[in-house]
Amino acid sequence: MCIIAIQPKGTKIKESTLLNCWNSNGHGAGIMYANKGEVIVKKELTDFAKFMELKREADKFNTNIVIHFRIATSGGVNYENCHPFKVNEDIFFCHNGILDIEVPIYSKINDTQIYNNTFLKGLPSNFVRNESLMQLIEFSIGANNKFVFLDSYGDFYIINENAGNWHKGAWYSNKSYLGASSYYAKPYSSKTINEYEDDDEYNAIPCECCGEVTELEKIEYDDFYDIYLCQNCHKYESYEYSVK
Repeated sequence: MCIIAIQPKGTKIKESTLLNCWNSNGHGAGIMYANKGEVIVKKELTDFAKFMELKREADKFNTNIVIHFRIATSGGVNYENCHPFKVNEDIFFCHNGILDIEVPIYSKINDTQIYNNTFLKGLPSNFVRNESLMQLIEFSIGANNKFVFLDSYGDFYIINENAGNWHKGAWYSNKSYLGASSYYAKPYSSKTINEYEDDDEYNAIPCECCGEVTELEKIEYDDFYDIYLCQNCHKYESYEYSVK
């Protein structure tokens, strides 16, 4: 669920690839980059063409660009819950994954913001340059979560980089950038897990949290959130935990 894309300085992600990300994660997109010592953050909820206007504006600065495409399962579909989020005046970040934290069922903010408010905002302002603190963050969020921080110098920092992949010079937190026909064993439908099991054409689908393509017998359908999760991501059965 959700995807983070990093376009490093000197590279260019194709519009068709960004459209794949948008179509696979269609509850808004946010973009961040640095200019003149300031992190610039722009968001668009409903219109891909308007999002591309934001992307083309960012491209003019020839700097590192971080983009987040969202699927909402907590906190509502609005600008406030659309990544990136501010940690401090010099650092913003995006998240892809599931956090082992308690989220009130009617919470107006998502799990990422709760983690940010209760932990990240209490760290020293330059924590991204402190290897020990970054390792502590990695340990606290677990191997299936990915964070990408961007500072006011325009430098990005990836937590759990190996959980994503580099492709043609860009980094993606999962494989939904490939589009439905490649990302899914068969184009996505709203079938229940039992209907998938009865269809011989379906043998694997991606976990909608970490993006790992998983055999049907090892996938779990969460009917509360209406999503498919691998066994590792489905380890928390209480609905007090938010799937992001």
